Amino acid sequence: MATRQMRKLQKQQELLRLQNEAGREDDESEDEPIVTKPKPNAFAGFAALGGGDDDDGDQDTEEETKEAEDVPEPVAPAKKSKKSKKKKKKGKKTESPAAEKEEEDDLDEIDRVLEELNLKGNKNPVSDIATSTTAKSTSQINELLRVNFQHLKAINEMRKLFGSAIEAARAEQAAEANSRQQQRGAARQNVDLETFLSVPPAVQQQLGKRSMFETVLRTNPFIEGKKTWPRDSTRGLKMVRVTESCEGEPGVAEFAFTHDKTYDALEGNFYGLVQMYDPMQLVYFLSRYPYHVSSLIQVSKVAHQDQNSYLAHDLIERALFTFGRVSLSDFRKRLGDGTARLDFNRPENRQFFLAGYNQIKNLVLKGTYRTALEWAKFVLSVNHDDPYGVLNWIHVLAIRAYEAKWFIELCKSPLIANLGTGRYVKATLPLAKLQLKDNAGARAAAIESIEELPWLFCALFSALNIDTPRSVWGVQPRDDEEALHTKLYVHLAKDIWNNPAAISLLTEAANAARKVDFFGLPPSPVVSLATARFVYLDNTPELMSAVPRKILHTASPNFDFDPLPPPKEDNIFSSPTQKMPWSISEGDGEHRRTRLHEQAQAALQMARARMNEDQLRAVVDDARARIDDPEADEEQRGVWRRIVDVLTGQGWTGGTGDVAEGGAGSQRGDVMPGGWGDDFDEEWGDDDFEGEDHWYEDQLDPELELEFGPGGTPNRRATVEDAEESDEEETARR
Repeated sequence: MATRQMRKLQKQQELLRLQNEAGREDDESEDEPIVTKPKPNAFAGFAALGGGDDDDGDQDTEEETKEAEDVPEPVAPAKKSKKSKKKKKKGKKTESPAAEKEEEDDLDEIDRVLEELNLKGNKNPVSDIATSTTAKSTSQINELLRVNFQHLKAINEMRKLFGSAIEAARAEQAAEANSRQQQRGAARQNVDLETFLSVPPAVQQQLGKRSMFETVLRTNPFIEGKKTWPRDSTRGLKMVRVTESCEGEPGVAEFAFTHDKTYDALEGNFYGLVQMYDPMQLVYFLSRYPYHVSSLIQVSKVAHQDQNSYLAHDLIERALFTFGRVSLSDFRKRLGDGTARLDFNRPENRQFFLAGYNQIKNLVLKGTYRTALEWAKFVLSVNHDDPYGVLNWIHVLAIRAYEAKWFIELCKSPLIANLGTGRYVKATLPLAKLQLKDNAGARAAAIESIEELPWLFCALFSALNIDTPRSVWGVQPRDDEEALHTKLYVHLAKDIWNNPAAISLLTEAANAARKVDFFGLPPSPVVSLATARFVYLDNTPELMSAVPRKILHTASPNFDFDPLPPPKEDNIFSSPTQKMPWSISEGDGEHRRTRLHEQAQAALQMARARMNEDQLRAVVDDARARIDDPEADEEQRGVWRRIVDVLTGQGWTGGTGDVAEGGAGSQRGDVMPGGWGDDFDEEWGDDDFEGEDHWYEDQLDPELELEFGPGGTPNRRATVEDAEESDEEETARR
């Protein structure tokens, strides 16, 4: 830059400084003169662009000073430079392109410096740095957690592993299932849950490819649909965009699943059925509304207890398929960029997180680790707070899926660095480097982890049944929190360390590590609610016993369809129906009274069913004697009166009719508490697939019976027409 230009720039800086000082001292002295920037000279641009000597620069300075005494104007350095640039272009058109480029570079540098000076007083440097750092960190995490939809479908991984053999196996399995269902349909026989909740083979053949639903099955972004799934709409489940951008995360948008009035009514009935503690009612409810997500998750739990892992996984896939049907195109696009978010405090969104967790767990059991890793990235991508603790899985899945390079980058990201349990995730880093043939890096990482978490590797050596080196021998967790995290890591990651290469690395690193004073190490991370949810859903007794009682045993409400939810005040409710679980658990008003009343009646009905006539008469006589006891108060008499009413058939749920005629075999009244009546669907619409809603139901065999296996209720059978049978017919049939 020329000496003349530097002198001119220094003068402008001095004028700007004097102007700022004058503004601050204006209140202290009214007589102080105000310093302003002089009006720019119209011909000063020619001198500023070069081509003259120093005398020209001095002359320009004198002219500017003279004009400044007459007309003061505000500071506008950037405009002056641009005006000078334009005049230079008009006055010197014959200059060479190289000379013009050099002059423009000088002007651009002056403009940049002046702009920085002008904006320096209007910005907070600390705030700018913090915002820039946050945006950079978020962008790095988003890049790592981008979702590839091809990896969300397990069939793609299975095709890669087994080739065309998987298609033949699927065809054989489908033919076997169809043959079994056709044989059972020929006569009245017991059927399992899987058969009861699927579409009959005859109906599948009639459907063919004529309906729109076939396209929906094939094009779902999350799950590949199955022909055995019923044809029905989502009954009012939708997705909306909440905000265009999230606070502190530029370029990120928040979405939410929502329920309309129809779906909200289904949720209310579902909560009522859950309180009946009868899985059969949930099964019937699901058969009528096959894409109600809460019912799918709850019945999946029932199937798991019934030792039917295939059906449990099938129902979870159907739930995720339902979410895929209603997802917005913008949501799917942003998933590919890692910029979509879901708020865990919304009850509707929590159903998706729970279904995603169960999907990962089921995929791990199937051995499709690459698909499981992609689903873990999906769940973590839409909420970086990791509400279900899927990071406890990610390090294991990354090694099993041979995604070591990705995992190393994840360990360098702020997502792990800012995590309290990040040290435990990084403990698997040596295996990732070993997988990439970086033996020296793996050894260094292993030594660092052993010196940082000696109690963890002491437990790992013990779990692998190998001799514990001196550096970690006898080191135990310092508190209950470290004990839980140690047990959780060993429970999940023990198998990936159990191979000759990993054991050799582990032994060599432990022998080279120094024995540290572990009481001087950083304190243990507090057990979070996310970790407690992970352990609760994993359902391993040893881990469950290590969770602090204040987290696990005092949670209210705590249902299988929403385990360990956030506190009520943190939730974002969109309808009063979503508050029902809290109302039931807290004992609010009529919900609590209704629940206690139903439980008492159910207990008395079960006792009545096990009595013969003589025993029943004796109990009723004793209860009436207590009513007539002169020493009993009115409250006690009221309790015994209700007991007599139930035992004599006057207090059955659903009305006061003479239900006792059916004898001891009766187990329900005409209407279920919280259930549906015959006119339940009168005001309901079906906006999707009009004309296809359950058109095949008339082809179902009404005589099919449903029974549970060893994990369910083996003494309870029911048919499709069971709710309409009279007590006499049921007794005769039994």
